[in-house]
Amino acid sequence: MKLSFVTSNRHKYEEVKDILSEFGIDVVWKNIELPEPEGEIDSIAKAKAKHAAETLKSPAAVDDTGVFFEAYNNFPGPNPKFVFNGIGYEGIMRLLKGKSRKAYFRTAVGYCEPGKKPVVFDGVMKGEITEEVFDKEKDVLPYMRIFVAEGHDNVISSIPAEEKNRISHRAKAFRKLGEFLKNKQEK
Repeated sequence: MKLSFVTSNRHKYEEVKDILSEFGIDVVWKNIELPEPEGEIDSIAKAKAKHAAETLKSPAAVDDTGVFFEAYNNFPGPNPKFVFNGIGYEGIMRLLKGKSRKAYFRTAVGYCEPGKKPVVFDGVMKGEITEEVFDKEKDVLPYMRIFVAEGHDNVISSIPAEEKNRISHRAKAFRKLGEFLKNKQEK
């Protein structure tokens, strides 16, 4: 089965391609602009998946990911890129100074077929934000340099890709999609 995955982010595409290959799904990268609605990550993922499926005229998946700091109510929430681009590591460290550093990532994967209602699958990875930035030279998503997952000693950017793809929020959500599509094909 082929599945279009709509993202502008090469890192996300590579992770999703590896994960869904476990289910015999060939992921095709589609770097197209989608409207970015306001709201919670589930409703954002549904709206983007519906738009993608209708635009591409084929089954499509999207993801919307938020990072949530325990010290702040739903912040940065569905806007981690906006927050990072605005305040960077220095601002994040200042915000969390003297506060709980517990945080979690939550990914909502939206899947839709043309003319159908979208469905959503989610995944969560709990952990905490470090007090310093690691692996500055690595080409990774910014929060991966400052986030240590529960049960691990190193930031996500320092652990092997196979391990990250086993524990990450995105991996958990896309494995749920993989199971869904596998069961759908078997019917």
